[in-house]
Amino acid sequence: MGTGHGAGIMAGVHELFVGHDQLTRTVTLLPDGIRSVTESAAPRLAQLIKDHVTISNTQVVRGADPGLPMESDALRAIFAHHADIRTTIETTPNGVVVTQTTSNPEAVAALQQHAEEVTTFVKEGMAAMHAAMMKKRGH
Repeated sequence: MGTGHGAGIMAGVHELFVGHDQLTRTVTLLPDGIRSVTESAAPRLAQLIKDHVTISNTQVVRGADPGLPMESDALRAIFAHHADIRTTIETTPNGVVVTQTTSNPEAVAALQQHAEEVTTFVKEGMAAMHAAMMKKRGH
């Protein structure tokens, strides 16, 4: 299941979790998906956001699920329905605007749930990551 890119993704993600209080994120739920804006005034974090979104989108387009430790059911569903999802990424000076749409109702639900999960990570940082991993392990 893994593609070998997991470690590289995790390094940047870990730094984003640690700096979560320097990130801003807004999500708009659309009838057919989501629109999210994730940014940071800190140049290093802004670049990490851009890198993470680019790498993650490439994996979704390929359907190459990396099987990360905090991966949720919603993220797995996004990989399962990858062929039905249309993603546009616009970079801003401080981050990215991501719009993901689909005509598949299951994929819409997964996109919206994953967007909410990411927002929780941005708000709560490492505590949210640990909670997600514990939940996945059934604790």
